[in-house]
Amino acid sequence: MNKLLLSLIISILILGNITFQTQGIQTTDLVRNSTIIVDNEGDGDFLNIKAALANANEGDIIQIYSGTYQENIKISTNNLSIIGYDHELGTGNDSNFPIIDGNNNGNVIEIYAQNTAIKHCIIQNSGSDLFDAGISITTNTNRIEENGIIGNHYGITLNNCSDNTIQSNYILANTMDGIYLFYTWNNNIINNIIKENNFQGIFIYDTSSSTIQGNTIFLNEKDGIHLRNYCKYNTICDNTIHSNNIDGIKIMESDIHDNKITKNSIYSNGWNGLHVMDGNNNEISENEISLNHFNGIHLGETNNNLIIRNTIQDNKEEGIVILFPSAQGTKIYYNNIINDNVFDNGQNTWDNGKTTGGNYWSYYNGEDEDNDGIGDTAYIIPGNGNIDRYPLINPQYPPDTPAKPSGATIGIIENYYTYKTSSSDTQFNSIQYGWDWNGDNQVDEWTDFYNPNQLCKITHVWNEEGTYNIKVKAMDNYGFQSNWSEPLSISMPKQYDYNNGLFMRFLQSHFPILSNLITIIIHINQALMGYNLGKII
Repeated sequence: MNKLLLSLIISILILGNITFQTQGIQTTDLVRNSTIIVDNEGDGDFLNIKAALANANEGDIIQIYSGTYQENIKISTNNLSIIGYDHELGTGNDSNFPIIDGNNNGNVIEIYAQNTAIKHCIIQNSGSDLFDAGISITTNTNRIEENGIIGNHYGITLNNCSDNTIQSNYILANTMDGIYLFYTWNNNIINNIIKENNFQGIFIYDTSSSTIQGNTIFLNEKDGIHLRNYCKYNTICDNTIHSNNIDGIKIMESDIHDNKITKNSIYSNGWNGLHVMDGNNNEISENEISLNHFNGIHLGETNNNLIIRNTIQDNKEEGIVILFPSAQGTKIYYNNIINDNVFDNGQNTWDNGKTTGGNYWSYYNGEDEDNDGIGDTAYIIPGNGNIDRYPLINPQYPPDTPAKPSGATIGIIENYYTYKTSSSDTQFNSIQYGWDWNGDNQVDEWTDFYNPNQLCKITHVWNEEGTYNIKVKAMDNYGFQSNWSEPLSISMPKQYDYNNGLFMRFLQSHFPILSNLITIIIHINQALMGYNLGKII
C-alpha cells in the first residue's frame, strides 16, 4: 500500500498537476464597508443625500435610486462612492438616473474630501454666482464618471487640486464653460461629451501636466479648448473638436509652453482649427485639421513650435498662416497640405533637410526625375521669402495597424519566447515596430527597420509571474505611427517550489535518495515544458 501510494504521488508530481500547500491556511481580515441606500420615496435608509452623507464613514457606498433630490451637498468624508441607479428601489413611478438639483443656488456638489467617486447621476441647476458649478472640486484623487452635468453655471470646476479623473460624462448646456481647470496639475479629462456650453468646452488656466484625451467637444459658443496663463506640459490628444463658434483649440499667452497637441480631429469650427496667438515650444502633431471657416492653423507672435505630421485640408482660407514678422523658429515639416495655401510673414523652417524632405503640397507642380520622393525644385511660401526646399511628392500617412502578435500564450519566467507580426505601408516606407510587453500602452522596445510586409520576429523574457497583454505598433521612417494591434495575452503562472513542501521535507528527512530523484524528475519536466512552450509560435 505504501509503495503504491508513493508511486501515485510521484506520478502526480511529474505531471505537475498538483500543488502542495506548505505554509498552512492564511486568513485575511476583511474590512466590510457599509452600503447606504437613498430613496426619496422612503424605501431606503434615508430620504435625501445629505442625511446619508452625515451618517457615512470612510469607504462607504451610497446608492441613490431614481427620483429628483433638490439639495446642495458637501462631501467631506474620504473614500466615498456615490452611485446612481436608474430605477425605483420599491414602489413608485420614478425612472432614469437620479437627478441632484441645486435649485439655482450655489454649487450643486462640493467635494472637500479625497478619493470621492460619483457615478450615474444627473447634476443640474447650480446657482449663477461667479464660480457656481454642478460639481466643484478642490481636493485630489477624485473620480467623476458617467454623469450628466446639465444646465449649471459652470459644469465642473477644478481649483488648486491634482490627480482627479473626469471621465465619460455628458456635459451639456452650461451657461459658462463645460469644464474649468484653474491652478491644477496632473488631472485627466477623458472621453467626455462636451457640447452646447455658452463659453468654452474646456477652459484651462494655469494648469500643468494634465491630459485632455478622447473627448468629443462641439457646438460650444466660443472655443472647444482654451488655454490661458502658465499652461505647460499638458497633453491634448485623440479628441474630436468640431463646430465650435470660434476656434477648435486656442492658446492665448506667451507663458504657455511645452504643451503637446496630437492626434486630434479638428474640423468645421467657426474661425480657426487651431489658433496659437502666443506661446512657445508647443508641439502640434498628427492632427487632422479640415473644413474650418478661416484657417487650419493660425500662428501669432509665437516662436519655436513644432508642426509635424499633420493633415491640413480644405480649410476656407489658409491651411497655415503666420502673420507677424516676429514669429520665428517654428519648424514645419512632414505635413500633408491638401487643397490649401499657406502664408508665412515670419522666419520659420519648412523642411527637415534633403535626406527626409519637407511637406506634401497638393498644389506643387515640380518634377521628381530621380524618383527619390522629393521634388527637384523648392515650393515657395508666400510672405517673407520662406521656402520648402525639399517638398514631398506623395502624402504621408501612418503604416497599417500591425497584425496581432503570434507566439506562446503560456510560459515560464526567465525563458525566452519569440513573437511575430508584420505591417504594410501605402508609401512603401521602412517600418520599425514598438512592442508593449505589459499592456500599459507604452512602447517598451523598438526594433530595427523592416521593409513593408516583412515578418518581424522578436524575443522577450519575463522575470515575474503574472498575465501580460502584448501589443505592437508600427512607425515609418517619417515618424508616423499606427494604432496599437490587438493584444495577445500570455500567462506566466507561479512556479511551485517543491523543495519547501511538507511532503518533500518529509522525504528529505526519511528518504533522501527518493527525494533527490523526484527533484531531478521535476526539474527535467519543467525544463521540457519551457522548451516546448518556446516552440509554440
